[in-house]
Amino acid sequence: MEQQHSNWKCPQCGLNDIGGDRIKCPRCGKKRNRWGYWDCAGCQTKGIRADHKECPGCGKPRARNVKFYLRDDLVEFVDEVSGNDAVRIRRANWICPYCLQQNDDAVQVCPYCGANRSESTERYHDVKAEPKPAPAPQPASPKRKRQKKQNLFCCLAMLAPLVLLFGLAGLSLLWQNISSNKIRSVSSYQIRWESDVYLEELKTFESSDWNLPADARLLRTATEQYEYIDHYERRSREVWVDDYDDDDWDDDDDDDDWGGGWDDDDWEDYGDGQFGVFRFPFPLTAGTVQPGAFLFHYETEYYDEPIYASEPRTKYYYEYDQWVDSRTITASGGDGTEPYYEDFTLGEKERERGRTIQWFVSFTHKNKPVSIEISEADLNRIRSSGQLYYRCDYTQNGWDNPEFMLADQQG
Repeated sequence: MEQQHSNWKCPQCGLNDIGGDRIKCPRCGKKRNRWGYWDCAGCQTKGIRADHKECPGCGKPRARNVKFYLRDDLVEFVDEVSGNDAVRIRRANWICPYCLQQNDDAVQVCPYCGANRSESTERYHDVKAEPKPAPAPQPASPKRKRQKKQNLFCCLAMLAPLVLLFGLAGLSLLWQNISSNKIRSVSSYQIRWESDVYLEELKTFESSDWNLPADARLLRTATEQYEYIDHYERRSREVWVDDYDDDDWDDDDDDDDWGGGWDDDDWEDYGDGQFGVFRFPFPLTAGTVQPGAFLFHYETEYYDEPIYASEPRTKYYYEYDQWVDSRTITASGGDGTEPYYEDFTLGEKERERGRTIQWFVSFTHKNKPVSIEISEADLNRIRSSGQLYYRCDYTQNGWDNPEFMLADQQG
């Protein structure tokens, strides 16, 4: 996967002109943020970048229950970052209590319905505090035996709540796993279907380039300065590195520098459409040797700096036609009606892109409404048995937001 990324400035230490193929600042180790993506439930458009608040296909705003994710086929870094990003403050999107749309943390009034943010009680996820670096160890001074005993009792008194807390957390996780594997059944449910016809429209766009594409219509030409890399010159700089570097864990594979070698689990969902990896802004114990210490030192790094030149060239300004998503024709009904597609009339430059029929089953779980998308095989199984079997997985999103799924019949 060959990708080009522009040079960037570290928001943590201020180092300028870091190579675009590096995910990590060579001076302080701060990693760049990556854009997350979301899918539109209305027109099924996939992989929409998180800085788009509305679907580019159908125009629907981002849904309340949308979850951002990372794409395997595309890595896009967030180059324009705030100075407050030295240790990123978690500012997740908030949920409007009236129209249930996600809004940026900086927005105080919902742009979709005008509701005030002060009435909102829900966010994309719970805000988690950043871990605080431990202080550097100080040389121990002589203590009396009595004072040592007092210190020991104080430590035990401080550790007791932590032990209790972790014990309760372990029991909670165990109970979540047991509850997630439990198969439940319900006989009162509703089945519905939804059909969608996706239309796209041929639109005309304008662009410019140093070469004229074969299918473009030329509008005009102009002589402009074309900038290019003339040659490279060798440079050196002192960088702040640690001996316990992430790159030491691979076989000198530079893929980790740009993110291709990292799993999704290595990236934390910030809740505002960005994913990042936390890095301590300074060493825990600099210049010491002890288990678990971060050993930092300066090294000379050599790199090739591009030297640019320019020359006059002809630039082409042109227009071209491209099919883009225009609208979705939707119909729906209950289990007693035969699914059909809504009638529609194509516009002058419209065409049909595809059709889908989806089935859903709705029921109540602990006085809360639940809706699950099902396949036709699931539909036939539910119809034949007259009973709905399901599981709710608490391990992913916690007790307040379990993930529901169908299950095989008991026995």
